[in-house]
Amino acid sequence: MTARPVPSEAEMLARLVEDGVAARIADGDTALWPRVTRPGWTGAVRAARPLVGEIAALAEQRRVAGQVRVLLAATGGAGVAAEALTGSDPRLVVLDTTDPPQVADALAGELAATVLVLSVPPGEDPEPVRLLRDTVHAAFRAEGLDPGAHTVVVTPPDGPLLPAAASPDGTITDGTVVVLGPDDVDGPWAAFTAFALVPAGLAGVDAGAVLAEAGEIRAELDTAGGDALGLGALLASATAVALAAPDAPALAEWAAQLVAGGLGKDCQGPLPVVVEGPDAPEWGTLPAVGLGDVPGAAFATRGSVAEQMATWQHAVAAAAHVLGVDPTDRPDALAEPAAGADGGPVFSEAGVDVHAGDWLPAGTTTVADALRALAGDGARHLAVHAYLDRIEDASAAVLRAELTRRTGLPTTFGWAPRCLAGSGQHAKGGPPDTRVCQITADPDDPGLRPEAAAALDAVQQGLAEADAAALTARGRPVLRLHFTDRVAGLVTLARAVQQL
Repeated sequence: MTARPVPSEAEMLARLVEDGVAARIADGDTALWPRVTRPGWTGAVRAARPLVGEIAALAEQRRVAGQVRVLLAATGGAGVAAEALTGSDPRLVVLDTTDPPQVADALAGELAATVLVLSVPPGEDPEPVRLLRDTVHAAFRAEGLDPGAHTVVVTPPDGPLLPAAASPDGTITDGTVVVLGPDDVDGPWAAFTAFALVPAGLAGVDAGAVLAEAGEIRAELDTAGGDALGLGALLASATAVALAAPDAPALAEWAAQLVAGGLGKDCQGPLPVVVEGPDAPEWGTLPAVGLGDVPGAAFATRGSVAEQMATWQHAVAAAAHVLGVDPTDRPDALAEPAAGADGGPVFSEAGVDVHAGDWLPAGTTTVADALRALAGDGARHLAVHAYLDRIEDASAAVLRAELTRRTGLPTTFGWAPRCLAGSGQHAKGGPPDTRVCQITADPDDPGLRPEAAAALDAVQQGLAEADAAALTARGRPVLRLHFTDRVAGLVTLARAVQQL
């Protein structure tokens, strides 16, 4: 499909105002878009208000039981939304990966003080969360704890993780608490639903205040459009934007998922690049958007986290109207079944097995040369998907800005598979100029039972291979760097980036 000509930002804004888009979004007018797969986000704030008392009572119940640490097993962006709402409060530990070392880190906390929340919005793959549930429940039992008394399930009616003994109305059964979420909203659009509000509320967030703030800003947006229309015009007219929120990194990550997943389809949509701050190389070359007050931002969203989330949802919906796409549909986001094994590494270097397709020049023998080839002719931007432990392997993210400086290409970095809800959709469904570098790794010695570590690792590697196969099938070059030793692999990759 050929991308349509894009009008200027001013023309976009004039069109949005003339079409009365702000009020029509508020009314839930689905005629704004060619189709709406999951329209529930437009009324989510109002629909979630009855949950406020339930969440408060549940939080108090858990506090009395001494369960003050929330371990969230989630998929499809619910974990990122909950992190944003909590301001990355350490009481909330998000597991949206099956990377064995990160799972082991989560289980190293005080389990007697832990409540496990399972949150799988409709349409998401429940298998990774089901495996995480079984792994955590085994750890509970090993500590002499009753898993049911430490578990809350957030699921749509008849969802795949609904306990077998649960009644359809979500009553408490066998110790497990069930909270029903809507069946018509998912991904980053589910920020104001039970899928994000329950784990955030158990971690100390006032769900009533969140919904009140979101409702107030939406009332303002519904009339004049406010910042949302201006931001929507920018998103609809730009090929890429730089996002920064140094004081709220999870909020910036959530916004990037919303933009990439909502607009990156039909071979169009802006590339959202989350940068470290105003010193990042993209801040001076791309339209710069601050989430909060960030020096040098061409545009900024302000207010509480809930207010900014509401603004971004309206902005992406407005941009989707102009681009003629369904903002809630993510047809390419999820990894697809792999067509088969990739045949093994092309070469290895100092703790890194290098996997690549026919695009890699014959005779390539170093990670630096492989990266140089990936960023070569025809590349418009690089996307790094790191299937690693985002806590212990956090230094990998530092390479993002250096890749931009060395290659001259805007570079996105995401912890996989949590980033696939957004960047996975944009990489496969957006403009066809994406180059993807996957980073995967052996689990080393994660401190888990061998069979548990093997099962978790199999899911993690399978997701990476399936996503690589889907990208390759769409003509996107993929370079997979597999660390056979995590420490040595990171050193090799850092050295290779410095050589570009």
